[in-house]
Amino acid sequence: MRIGFFGEVMREHRADGLGYGFGGDTLNTALYLHRLSRQTATDLVVQYFTMLGQDDASDQLAATLAAEGLSLRAGCHPDKTLGQYWIDIDAAGERSFRYQRDDSAARQYFCSSFGTSYGRTTTDLEQALTDGSLDALYLSGISLAILAEPDRMRLYSAVAGFVRRGGRLIFDNNFRPLLWANTTASRWQQLLLPLCDLALLTDSDERLIWQKPSAGAAALVDAALQAGVSTVVLKCGPAPCWVGQGASRLQIPAQQVPQVVDSSGAGDAFAAGFLARFLTAPAAVADAALADAARAGHQLAAAVVQQHGAIIDLAVMPLLSLQMEDPDAV
Repeated sequence: MRIGFFGEVMREHRADGLGYGFGGDTLNTALYLHRLSRQTATDLVVQYFTMLGQDDASDQLAATLAAEGLSLRAGCHPDKTLGQYWIDIDAAGERSFRYQRDDSAARQYFCSSFGTSYGRTTTDLEQALTDGSLDALYLSGISLAILAEPDRMRLYSAVAGFVRRGGRLIFDNNFRPLLWANTTASRWQQLLLPLCDLALLTDSDERLIWQKPSAGAAALVDAALQAGVSTVVLKCGPAPCWVGQGASRLQIPAQQVPQVVDSSGAGDAFAAGFLARFLTAPAAVADAALADAARAGHQLAAAVVQQHGAIIDLAVMPLLSLQMEDPDAV
């Protein structure tokens, strides 16, 4: 299984003030999934597609990912840099972010004028989506939001062709209202959901995107399935997540922790844990495999929220338990 991730990497300033690292929703998931694949020796190849700058932070990021062994497929923009974000946490460990991303190189990934000027007529990602070198692609709401509208359409066209040829699209709705204008996010989600093999949705984000503040979790799952998604996971923070597939509806309790230190990257970590099981699950035990995948997601998320930063140190990565229990259907 060869899976590609596309998105924006940023320099992360931790809430504890102890230096900085790197983060970004799709990078967080990609790196955690890569670590899990090495931990369990599964036949899973993870590649990350983005645009870097020619600044020190970009060089440090490339060196960091090389040390992890994650395959980085990155262009290099001559005038842009990595964006930055600062994490603030409240007394309960809930995070909020402040961003500086106007000069982020990743926003120029599909810029046709840049490609023409520097001899690039197609991107590495577009090439990988057409030449059969990827089996699955992971995108997020932020992957779309950072792009100009024509570049979103260019990405969508490449993804639609990839899915028609048998590729699997995995989408996380990760919603940042400041990056979207009016109802653009809902329109783009309407376009993407019918292409999705798996949608990883967050309950609060879904209510904001669709402007349905009182929508229940079951209704949100049903709506995504009716839109054409094969499998839907609704992340609900510390509450049980929902998994929907066909007529099946499962609720899998979250793993509780003594103290939430920093909730940054929790949803991204859940996605990685879920994918580590989901991408290799035997179809014959669908419900049990989905429940096992959700438990793996909760386990990794629980480890992440007990550390500072979106990407925790490799030394404190949990060894995910292997279990196939009968799920409780709802």
